[in-house]
Amino acid sequence: MAIKFRRDKVVFALIVMGFLAVLSRAFYVQVVQSDFLQEEGNKRQVRTIEIPAPRGVIYDRHGDVLALSTPMASVWVDAKVMYGYQTEYRKFLNLLGMTEQELNSAARKQKHKRLSFIRQENNPKVVEAIEKLELPGIYLKKVKMTLTPHMADGRDGSPIAISSDLPSIWVDSQQMSGYQNVFEKLAKRLDMSATEIREKVKKFSNRRFVYLERSVEPKLADKIDDLNLFGVYIEDEYKRYYPSGEISGHLVGFTNIDDHGQEGLELAYEDWLKGKSGRKQVIKDRAGRVIDFVKDVVPAKPGSDMTLSIDKNIQFFAYRALKSVMIEHQAKSASSVILDAKTGEVLAMVSLPGYNPNDRSQLSGDAIRNRVVTDLIEPGSTVKPFVIAKALDLGVVGLDEEINTSPGAIRVQGYRITDTHNHGKLKPEGIIQKSSNVGASKIAMRMTPEQEWQLWSDIGFTRDSGLYLPGEATGYLKPVAQWQTIDQVSASYGYGFNINLLNLAHAYLMLANHGEIMPLSLFRLDKPPQKSRVVGAKAADDTLLMMEKVVARGGTAPKAQIAGYRVAGKTGTVHKTKQGGYEQNEYYSLFAGIVPVSDPDMVMVVVVDEPSRGVYYGGAVAAPAFKEVMQQALRLRNVPHDEMLESPN
Repeated sequence: MAIKFRRDKVVFALIVMGFLAVLSRAFYVQVVQSDFLQEEGNKRQVRTIEIPAPRGVIYDRHGDVLALSTPMASVWVDAKVMYGYQTEYRKFLNLLGMTEQELNSAARKQKHKRLSFIRQENNPKVVEAIEKLELPGIYLKKVKMTLTPHMADGRDGSPIAISSDLPSIWVDSQQMSGYQNVFEKLAKRLDMSATEIREKVKKFSNRRFVYLERSVEPKLADKIDDLNLFGVYIEDEYKRYYPSGEISGHLVGFTNIDDHGQEGLELAYEDWLKGKSGRKQVIKDRAGRVIDFVKDVVPAKPGSDMTLSIDKNIQFFAYRALKSVMIEHQAKSASSVILDAKTGEVLAMVSLPGYNPNDRSQLSGDAIRNRVVTDLIEPGSTVKPFVIAKALDLGVVGLDEEINTSPGAIRVQGYRITDTHNHGKLKPEGIIQKSSNVGASKIAMRMTPEQEWQLWSDIGFTRDSGLYLPGEATGYLKPVAQWQTIDQVSASYGYGFNINLLNLAHAYLMLANHGEIMPLSLFRLDKPPQKSRVVGAKAADDTLLMMEKVVARGGTAPKAQIAGYRVAGKTGTVHKTKQGGYEQNEYYSLFAGIVPVSDPDMVMVVVVDEPSRGVYYGGAVAAPAFKEVMQQALRLRNVPHDEMLESPN
């Protein structure tokens, strides 16, 4: 018996089978293959991009900002993509036989949603070529309709009948704006010409990453981003800003365009200051533009902050004083260091000529050198107090003993050592006050070479400062085994070896701390560091009192006197070295001072290189700068007077 099938059951069965097939396929895609397909989709759309991290802030001891990172942006292009769009667009215009202006004019006359009709095309080769371009915003359609052009004067033009027999060319002006006039649009907002941008893109047309401009202000970057130009991207970054500019430029240093430390503390503490970049996932469209945020993969971690021992206000007064000295004496350079006498903290460090770290055009050449630590000098007479203190401590000279310096010159191993005048018989106090080379030499020869050499080593003349400042030069002191008598003698008045200015300032801490010395610090300290003894307390204190005579009437530096404060100091006027000897008319003018004598609070040293207006003695050139800075610093630090102020009457 034949089995009969009803048609409705067959149709129903087919529908059920089709539904089950769709359902099974949906299950396979949505469940079984879900992870794989999601991963493949992410590969085409989800991108991981870097989140820049700011560097740590640098503060002075009072919390004033010396360096901070400000949000900026960079504009870069995918030159390969951009050049490709421009090449394809030029081909499209050639196929149409139209200029860009004619194309835009034709598009503006149409009113059909977002698409504008350009023309119908009956050449199959042209149609095929346009299809191969695959430019965004360009479409080929076969439609039958009538369009009414919109004229420039607001009137409607003659209707256009569009046949479905031939393909018609349509454009979406909004999409095309991503590659139309890109060079001109960028040139209006960047400090570059359209030709310059065009040539740069052409030159690097095979590269996927080319910077157009760095350190662009965020508002301007947002305007460029809003243009939605194909192949043009905005990348967040940070730019270092230095509120004090040139005043603290040498010490703080600067970063390069990529925000990496290049000089000063920015370089020395790069690992501490630099941040750790993060990563985030975003969704990009076909043109590479970010259209949605997915999630933070790794958050950005800012760099660590840093609080220095520097006092920004004292730094300013030191900078201003040195600037004035350089102008007044037409000097080649000038440098200064100010230390907290009780803790060894660096309160100010200035080197001129300077530079503004905010101006990248200045970040090269000789001006960026921090002469305080990079330049080696013979310290001259500024070291005589150390010799006197050591001799007193060893007992090889007495406080009231007279040293005969007549006739103002002696010979040692054939070398003639002279004073500026014949001072006759001088006590140790007089040797410091009159800065007698002969007196210092005779006292030095009472010590053994090993004793004097150990003095220089103990006060730090044979090592660096321990502050890890870039470019710091370590001075040279001949090994004691190689010393002859002339080496021992010349060292007693600061010749025959060299140090940097920071070494000299550090050594003066010994005289300010009763014969003890402590390490230096560029960071604010909560308590004084441990000290080590160099000479006995009485010898150091007696020497400090002798140094008061230097700034008194009859001394070499009365211009260093500060009203209401007792000042101890020592001058130095040093011939500059040259190949095989010394320059006759080129000098370093130095002054080192401690204030106030009753309870030392600060140590300051100043050096002026090649003053060239006929005055070159340290007491006349460097000492006035000490006075100008210290009278302001004492006020800022509320240091009490230790001397009666003279009555105005």
